Amino acid sequence: MQTLQILIIFITSFLFFSGCSGKNSQLFSNNVKTKHSFNQNFISKDYKIKPSDRLSIVFFEYPELSTKSKDSATLDVGIEVSSAGTITMPIIGKILVAGKSKEKLQDILYKKYSLYLEKPALRVDVLNQKVYVLGEVKNPGAIELSKQRTLTPIMAISLVGGLSDFASRDTIKVVRGGKNNYQILHIDLTDMSSINRANINLLPDDIVYVAHNRVKDFNLPLSGANPSLGWINTLFSTFALYQAYTRN
Repeated sequence: MQTLQILIIFITSFLFFSGCSGKNSQLFSNNVKTKHSFNQNFISKDYKIKPSDRLSIVFFEYPELSTKSKDSATLDVGIEVSSAGTITMPIIGKILVAGKSKEKLQDILYKKYSLYLEKPALRVDVLNQKVYVLGEVKNPGAIELSKQRTLTPIMAISLVGGLSDFASRDTIKVVRGGKNNYQILHIDLTDMSSINRANINLLPDDIVYVAHNRVKDFNLPLSGANPSLGWINTLFSTFALYQAYTRN
């Protein structure tokens, strides 16, 4: 009987410390303190064009200059920004576009083409824009941003099937920006004021992350500890055989 008590104490200790270690499995952990975290003043920045983006450039009065003809039945595949951050346009030639917002590029193109054309009204859009929804949602992955549609964090979550059974409703985060200049917006779906603050438009490359709840915190170490649990199971079996043998 003393052996059984020792075995139970060992197993209980193993599960306790394994459960504690599961808390480190969260992305963008709440335990990480960062000066880049913003709860109420999430800054909406204009998207800056970068290499490999595909730009749709439509001239309303001069469709022959557009990346897609007004009468074309095919999709607008746009023009790709080179690794040097440039594109080459009819008449004006090569132009640097990386680091500029689409509104700024529209102004630059309008001024350049105004030297050759009368009122060259145009529109610039970025075609290959995506946001990423990760964590405890039913179908995590990328969502393409439509130039006609705005997308909020809650809309993005609904588009990937909604929250999973293991989702933490009060720990949803939107991560915006690069490695050295990023922001995190915290969303609590159990708090209406937090939901109202979260009614923002997602920008390209934003990440919506849904953390897992305490139930999964406990399940994670168990699912990753099969060899250890198998060994414990063997101990139980050996002990049961020993008990049967001594009774006989």
